[in-house]
Amino acid sequence: MLIPVTTEQQQWVETTLNAMTLPQCVGQLLCPIHPHFTTADWLDLFKKVPIGSLTVRTTSSEELREQLQVLQDHSAVPLLAAADLEHGAIALTDGTEFPWLMGAGAANDAELMAMMGQVTAAEARYAGLHWTFAPVIDLNYNFNNPITNIRALSDQPERVIRLATAFVRGLQADGRLAATAKHFPGDGIDDRDQHLCTTVNNLPFEQWRATYGRVWRAIIEAGVMSIMPGHISLPDYQNFADRPEEAPPATLSPKLLNDLLRTELGFDGLLLSDASGMIGMASRVPSEERAVQSIKAGLDVYLFPDTLKDFERLVQAVEQGRLSEERVQQAARRVLEMKARLNLHRDPFGPK
Repeated sequence: MLIPVTTEQQQWVETTLNAMTLPQCVGQLLCPIHPHFTTADWLDLFKKVPIGSLTVRTTSSEELREQLQVLQDHSAVPLLAAADLEHGAIALTDGTEFPWLMGAGAANDAELMAMMGQVTAAEARYAGLHWTFAPVIDLNYNFNNPITNIRALSDQPERVIRLATAFVRGLQADGRLAATAKHFPGDGIDDRDQHLCTTVNNLPFEQWRATYGRVWRAIIEAGVMSIMPGHISLPDYQNFADRPEEAPPATLSPKLLNDLLRTELGFDGLLLSDASGMIGMASRVPSEERAVQSIKAGLDVYLFPDTLKDFERLVQAVEQGRLSEERVQQAARRVLEMKARLNLHRDPFGPK
């Protein structure tokens, strides 16, 4: 399970949260990506939106470290800097690249997985990164699935559990990097692409519980700090077994996020949406409501927002009573708790 925050970390969370205004809390829920932004562009955005995290694309570790030092100095609350590091510190031009997870799964060596996590975390944290959108823990049941394929470890739950939990422990050792298990409730059944439509996990729930459910429970028990729900439905659990195409994706489903993931599986860490522009979610909700409905459903961080517009939409939704301030503060607290577990309030670039 999640490593409890220390007394000192909890005190920082409470003090920080109590000092925040509503807009500052809302800002913690947005994780934008602006791959062509200069440091000056980011600083200009900070004046308009008090974002809590950002996603970076490929650059050298020294260039990124230099940029993030400036951005951290200009952020009232330490920033979470994130990247998609599925098989090494691949967001860094000088980072170590490991095999895709299909290759790692074929090697079937938990010690190597742990080492891969440790190396990735050390290189990432030096550059100022704190959060990876990895590992993929989907089961590769359909080789035609374009999301899992070479990005998945195996079609065997026990192998995925053994290797993925070792990888997570390596990533998160010494509080260097927060891992993100994805894509809840599990891709790899059909041959659809979440980028183009909502993916359907059509397993009967008891079969899901015996396969995907075992993997999710194990990764939660291993202490993964965050989980990425995908634009994936689980119709049998959602009471849509007779009309599966109507079942909403997990990113918009309180039943999947709160009843299954939070209550039944016991996850109390941070929930991050998959990319918000993917058609698997975008086809379900108008653009002006997407961020609001995602946070309302139970997500804590909205990935790749239309930053200024979605910030204004979320603040307005609270002011109009369509989104509760309690839900926003709950999500902001989870963001701050993850920052505390990573000791960002002490040193965004340590431990060495």
